[in-house]
Amino acid sequence: MEGVKAMFGFKSTKEQLLEERRKNAQLQAALEKTSADVEYIAMMTDVELEEDEPMETEVENDDAQ
Repeated sequence: MEGVKAMFGFKSTKEQLLEERRKNAQLQAALEKTSADVEYIAMMTDVELEEDEPMETEVENDDAQ
């Protein structure tokens, strides 16, 4: 069975999960670095950035009808 897995490149669910977590961590680090770079450039050029506001979600109430 191991030969078939190697031949076709199958990954177990655990292997896929670990790989995706690793990719997610790399993307998160890149996002944080990019955000820090943007903030630094804005500070050095005296540009005001918009503040991130938490997204509000509307809750639909079926009882209101």
